[in-house]
Amino acid sequence: MRNVLVPPLAAAAVAIAAFLPQQVSAAVPPVDGAGRAALIQCPTTLTVPGIYHFDKIVFVLTPNFQIQAVNAADQPALNAIPRGVPLDIKVIDNPRTIANLKAKVLSFLGARVNSDTLPGVTITNVLYATAVCNPKGW
Repeated sequence: MRNVLVPPLAAAAVAIAAFLPQQVSAAVPPVDGAGRAALIQCPTTLTVPGIYHFDKIVFVLTPNFQIQAVNAADQPALNAIPRGVPLDIKVIDNPRTIANLKAKVLSFLGARVNSDTLPGVTITNVLYATAVCNPKGW
């Protein structure tokens, strides 16, 4: 076998392909309603590239909508969040699950997620980004 230099983009494509499922399945993916902050630092122990997916969810809370806090101590902070104006959060996403965006917003805010609270959130836009951590650099 001869040595061949692989261009950076081709190397990235090979690395990404290694993380893709090997076969397509008709199974329904789980619903992910947990809003986790989109903070990432590439691990120093990686031996192969790691891929991270993030969503920027733009939403509006219905005017006069009362958010119910999971922790009572957080209720004043939730009451202070503006209503009727576009807001956004950035959360880590699992691209292999179905995202319940309203639940992610409420979870991120520390609010209860149930059939009474979900209608108070309107999703207006979703943007996404990916980050590839490569232990060997490009």
